[in-house]
Amino acid sequence: MKHSILLFLLALCSSVQAQIPSGRSKCVTLFQDFQPAIIKLKDGKSSVHKQTNIFLKNSTLVYKKMPTGEIMEASMPVVEGITVGERNFINVKNQLAEVVATEGEARLVRVRTIDIEAMKGEYLNNSTITNLSMLDDLSAGRAIGESMSSTRMDGVEEEEPYPLMDTYYYVAGGKVTLAHERSVKLVIKKDQRKEYQVAISLDFSWAKQDDLAKLLKFFK
Repeated sequence: MKHSILLFLLALCSSVQAQIPSGRSKCVTLFQDFQPAIIKLKDGKSSVHKQTNIFLKNSTLVYKKMPTGEIMEASMPVVEGITVGERNFINVKNQLAEVVATEGEARLVRVRTIDIEAMKGEYLNNSTITNLSMLDDLSAGRAIGESMSSTRMDGVEEEEPYPLMDTYYYVAGGKVTLAHERSVKLVIKKDQRKEYQVAISLDFSWAKQDDLAKLLKFFK
């Protein structure tokens, strides 16, 4: 029983530490305005869509259905990734993860989402909340409606109401590894362990993107 409780607490600790606070946003989408994007599907097909965005509830692809302008959430299991300008996003665990660093075939990716639990903690007793219901679960492909374009909370116009968090992963050889000490340690090869221990010493931080990028060489 004690052993089970310990494992639960370790798992909880790992989960919390892997999620890094990342400022705040006034929008529930990554981009303030809808952007043209190249959408790649897992069946090999690709297309250009002029009105796309990333919904920060779960970092999912959303788009405006033409000609009505109705906002829809894409079915993420069929999406391989998207390119918006010079920014590339790939599907990791049915979330759009931005590629922030590469080394060889290895990639460090970042999933940015609204920190729902932090938001609830801040505003649970605030009677001025509006449109919080839009953060309820959405079925893939379901219309999101007007809630996305009217996400404002009365009395806090000058504030950025949505706390954000980042979760990083290493992607290489078809495998996805959470960028967290316990997860990474499990995949480090035996002959790399000494070099790895040196790499994570001397002011290394699991909460800094540049430091995480230094570990890409172990995933090539």
